[in-house]
Amino acid sequence: MHIDEEKPAVVLEEPQTTVRRSRAGIPFSACIALALIASVTWLAVHTARLAEGRTSASTPAPAPPAPTVRNSEPTIPATYADLPIGPATTLPFVDRAGRLQLGAKPQKVYGSQMSVAGWTVLMYESATEPGPVWIARRGKTIQIPGLWTQPVLSKDGTQLFALQQTGDTASALVAVDTTTGEETGRLTLEGTPVGTAVLGTDRTRAYFRTGLVPAPPAAPGNYGELAVSSPPVTAWHPDKGTRRISLPLDYQQLIPLSRGVLLYNPGEWEARFAAIEADGSLTQPGVHAPLPGSVADSPDGSIVAIARNPSDPGMISYGAERGIAVNMSTSEHIDLRVPDSVEKVYVAGFESDRSVVLRTATASESWYLRCWVDTGSCDRITGSQRGADGRQIHLP
Repeated sequence: MHIDEEKPAVVLEEPQTTVRRSRAGIPFSACIALALIASVTWLAVHTARLAEGRTSASTPAPAPPAPTVRNSEPTIPATYADLPIGPATTLPFVDRAGRLQLGAKPQKVYGSQMSVAGWTVLMYESATEPGPVWIARRGKTIQIPGLWTQPVLSKDGTQLFALQQTGDTASALVAVDTTTGEETGRLTLEGTPVGTAVLGTDRTRAYFRTGLVPAPPAAPGNYGELAVSSPPVTAWHPDKGTRRISLPLDYQQLIPLSRGVLLYNPGEWEARFAAIEADGSLTQPGVHAPLPGSVADSPDGSIVAIARNPSDPGMISYGAERGIAVNMSTSEHIDLRVPDSVEKVYVAGFESDRSVVLRTATASESWYLRCWVDTGSCDRITGSQRGADGRQIHLP
């Protein structure tokens, strides 16, 4: 608890009632003249600065710089043994005994799937089939009434977004408060949940496409020529309604982030960052990044961590690094120095604005690594390795 220190009382002195006509031998009229000259000079300088500000505000922002890579030295370690051992993770995780560690007391795990946002854990059976949903917070787990499809948490963990079938040809996207379990918003949709894809969330909104139609089978000799145009992307805020998100003409897919989106096209190996304007349009795509196999953004939204396996297409353009942290403001790419022996890597989540946790594995070992996005250095997280019995902790 923060207690404000007692501040000393402010004593206001009584103003002088008599004005002297001279100060240290300088006539009073001369003081007035000097003050006028100083005021005119200040006004001229200040007016020039205001003009400069208006000019810069009306000038279009320059194109973002090309990607740069730092921290290539020291070299990437060869094996896990080359990394130091760091402290245990502060993120929620399932321990080797199958209990959810989310505070002082372990909690029961429900369902077979889970995700986490902040200190809120979502548990469910399947993303594509209707089923129960549980929300776990410190010391408490609640089941959300009903059957749900494609459940996802907001980036701050305060809301659950999920689909419900409400009729033979009707459904709804529903928002639920994760603390109380109470419904906070409902958006009616045409068609069953199969025709809607929840693309992700930011802190307050869910992004989705509805009216999806399965692509027809390709005729012999015409493979790859048939395509069904994707419905538009819509962002829904339970209190403010829906807003169409206008993707640039040369991009088809997006991944929502806390402060914007990553844009990409199917079959390509690069994504670009764009911010969302108030009217729902996207800024000119800027920062380049490898198309993520897995991705997470820092709590403050300034860094996006991307991980892919060494055998994945497209990673050769970004060197041999298994993970990259991308600064969304400067476009700087920071290599996360995961050992060369690692064959599988996945972004588990950020512990802080500057440290990200990766789940990694070689042919014989598996560790969770903590990597620092400022320097790229990594350490092995205490207690996270796969044991001789094959058991290992699991971060959602």
